[in-house]
Amino acid sequence: MIFSLKHVTWVIFLAGTVLSACKTTQAQDPQPAIITDKSSKARQLLEVATSKAVGSNVSLAPDSFTVKSSVTIEPASVNKRNGKIIDGRTMEMPTHIDLIMMGRNCYVLNRTTGKKIPVKGVRCKAISTP
Repeated sequence: MIFSLKHVTWVIFLAGTVLSACKTTQAQDPQPAIITDKSSKARQLLEVATSKAVGSNVSLAPDSFTVKSSVTIEPASVNKRNGKIIDGRTMEMPTHIDLIMMGRNCYVLNRTTGKKIPVKGVRCKAISTP
């Protein structure tokens, strides 16, 4: 059987396409990440993205996402009209937020809802999990 140059070209093209598709898919797998930019601007951008992922305003500690790739957001306390906390407890579960990296982009991910919000303007790096 004799193959023409046209057939060989198509085989090489298809093989290259398949191989590059595999590489692209692997690079897009979510990986736990931490921030490399510890500026107040980066923390502000993280707070905005985390607030969107949670669905309410969130304040993050200065070291959030600097050592670990996740944070736990405690629910707000329920207050009486006079400002005192009712019973001092809440039945609402905390929210777990992960910082992940997909390709070169950083995202905050709400584990419960699956909501993923891009964090633009913040540098992060993938970390290995034990």
